[in-house]
Amino acid sequence: MDSPPDLNIRVLRYFVALVEAGTYTRAAAQLHVATPSLSQQISKLEHDLGVRLVERDHRGARLTAAGTEFLPLAVDLLSTHDRAVGMMRRHRRAEHHRIRIGFYATMAGPRTREILDSLRTISPATTVELVQVSWGDQVRAVLDGRVDVAFARPPLDTAHVRTFPVFTEKRVLAMSANHPLARFPELRIADMSGVVQVDTDNVPEEWRRWWSVDPRPDGTAVRYGPLVHGAEEMLEVVANTDAVAITAESLVMAFPRPDIVYRPIVDIEPARIVLVAPSDDRPAVRALVRAVTGD
Repeated sequence: MDSPPDLNIRVLRYFVALVEAGTYTRAAAQLHVATPSLSQQISKLEHDLGVRLVERDHRGARLTAAGTEFLPLAVDLLSTHDRAVGMMRRHRRAEHHRIRIGFYATMAGPRTREILDSLRTISPATTVELVQVSWGDQVRAVLDGRVDVAFARPPLDTAHVRTFPVFTEKRVLAMSANHPLARFPELRIADMSGVVQVDTDNVPEEWRRWWSVDPRPDGTAVRYGPLVHGAEEMLEVVANTDAVAITAESLVMAFPRPDIVYRPIVDIEPARIVLVAPSDDRPAVRALVRAVTGD
């Protein structure tokens, strides 16, 4: 009887990334590999499994019936692998009384110093490491153990983690100082009709659409423009083009620039910061949760 093939975790990641990106070119860029190399790895996976998973057509990469069935299994395998590795990484750091805190852009907003001071009071023996993560890695970095916890901005996939509310703030429109909308003290989302917004990749589609308010309340789609990969890059594009970006109010203090103005958008849902923690509970994580919640 034939033994089942040993599936390579890296190749499974390539397959899932291809499905999420929709095209080989986009997936290869996100994975930082050459497109032919990605294509070869997908072909090898198909050869090992003995079945075609993906068809290429004019729209990009399309799952076959077998690929559609295989996708959720691949996602589950990757999730289980990452959680297992993450648990061992956290265990190693716990033995040395260290906690690694992930953050994106403004960390815990105006509560950052308060929370870290409280953590030092609650657990003075704990050494704190701060690690910046990308906006697409806010939960993934916790699951795979690169960090023990993370201050993150919803919407998030919280299936295998716990979250604790930290801070709520307005969303604002960032634009160049000479943009036509800059003359208004505050804005409504309808004021942005037809305005080009920066685009993001390597993030969940739900996250991208929520931050862009896409579609608009009237059902119209957002006009996307330049592609950016982080807060600093986003602001550089905004300052030097007609594209705008919807972001969080705390960014105003974190990245003050004379060539960019921020205007509150008064009729959309506010932004939130949450603490993302793993399901396994360790002393340093419990201490940080106490610092956040006050319990």
